Amino acid sequence: MKILTSFAELQQLQSNIVYALGTFDGLHKGHQTVIQRAVSEAKEQAAYTVVVTFDQHPLHILRPERCPSALLQKELKAKLLIDLGVDYVLRLPMSKELLAMTADDFVAALTVHNEVKAFVVGQNFTFGAGGLGTPDVIKALVEPKGIQVYALTLAKCNEVQEHVSSTLIREAVKVGHFELVNTLLGRPFMFKGTVIEGDRRGRILGFPTLNFLYPKELTLPPDGVYVNRVFIDGKWYEGVGNLGDNPTFENQYHRFEVHLFNFDKMVYGYEATVEFWKLLRPEKRFDSLDELIKQMKIDEQAAKDFFKQK
Repeated sequence: MKILTSFAELQQLQSNIVYALGTFDGLHKGHQTVIQRAVSEAKEQAAYTVVVTFDQHPLHILRPERCPSALLQKELKAKLLIDLGVDYVLRLPMSKELLAMTADDFVAALTVHNEVKAFVVGQNFTFGAGGLGTPDVIKALVEPKGIQVYALTLAKCNEVQEHVSSTLIREAVKVGHFELVNTLLGRPFMFKGTVIEGDRRGRILGFPTLNFLYPKELTLPPDGVYVNRVFIDGKWYEGVGNLGDNPTFENQYHRFEVHLFNFDKMVYGYEATVEFWKLLRPEKRFDSLDELIKQMKIDEQAAKDFFKQK
C-alpha cells in the first residue's frame, strides 16, 4: 500500500480507480464495510482501491478545543488498511484551503483521472465547504459520466440502538466498556508504544511489568486494571495491565504497565502493540504491600480466566 498526499499524485496511477471516501478516524465496523465494498468493487473492475481521507479531523482547524481524541494511531491504521486489501490511501493534509474547497471542486479533483469506476461512501458522509457535499451530490456529479456511486447503510450493532459511530466508541472507551468498544470496532482497541524503563518494583513484588507512556492523542480509558494482550518481539502474550499513577507508592507518574504471563525478557526500547479486552476494576491505593500483592494475584487469575473462556 502506498500513501499519497495530494490530488496531483492521483494522476500517476495508470489504472482504473474505485474510491472509498470518509474520515475513517476509528476504522470501526462501519468504516470497514465501506472499505471492503470498495475493495470488492475494485477487484471486479480490475481497479486500484483508493481510500480518500484526511490527516486530521476537520475540527482541528475549525474548533481545536472541540477536536475529538483519536481512536487509532496512524501507523496502526495503515497496517489495518493493508490487511483490508487497500492499494492506495490519499491522505489529504487538513487545512483552511481544503475546508474551503467546494463539494463540486472536490469531486472534480478526484475525477480528473479518467478511469474512475466507482465511489463508495457511508450514507451520512459529508464533505466540502460547509459540509454541503453528500452522496446525492456525488451521484449528480459523476453518474452522468458513467461512474457508479454506492452509499451504504450505516452499520448497526445488536448491543446498542444507535448506529456504529466513532463518537459512541469514544464514550465507551472513556468508561472502560471494552466489550462494547471491541464489538463496535470489530477488533480490540489498541495502541502502539515503546517499552520504557520503570522503577523495577514489579519484579521485586513478583509481577515484572513492561512500562509505556500512553499516547497523548488517543482517547484515554479510566485508570484501572485491565485484561490485555501484547504483541512484542514477534509474538502475542496475554497479561494484566494497570493504567494510572500507582497511588500505593509516592512520586509516581501516569503510565500504562502490563504484566505478561510466561514472559521473562529484557525488552527496553522495543516497540509493542497493546490490546485492551476488559476493565477488571478501578485503580486504588493499598495500605500495605501484602494487600497489593494479594490483589495482584486475584487480578492475574481473573485475566487468565478471561482468556480461557474466549
